[in-house]
Amino acid sequence: MENKHFIKGQRYLFHEKAPYHDKCITFRANFISVINKTLLVNSCENEKSSKTIVSIPTDWIKKTERLEDIIGDTVLPSDVLLLIDNFN
Repeated sequence: MENKHFIKGQRYLFHEKAPYHDKCITFRANFISVINKTLLVNSCENEKSSKTIVSIPTDWIKKTERLEDIIGDTVLPSDVLLLIDNFN
C-alpha cells in the first residue's frame, strides 16, 4: 500500500490484489486505521451493516484514491459520496 496520509473516517476507493484474485478489484470504504500491516475499514459497500469492520493485509492494497483524486478540482465535496452511499 502506498504511503499516504490517511484521514480517519475519510471514504476511499481501494484497489485490492489479493493472492487469490486473478485481477485487481476495487471497493469503497471508510478508513479507520493501519495496525501491524493490516488495514482496518468500515462501511464497505458490500457489507450489510455499516458497523462492520473489515481487515485486509496492507500488502494486498495496490492503490487508494479519494473522491477528489478521481474527479479532480471540481466543486463536489467528499460528503456527496457519503450521502449517495447512505441513500436507501
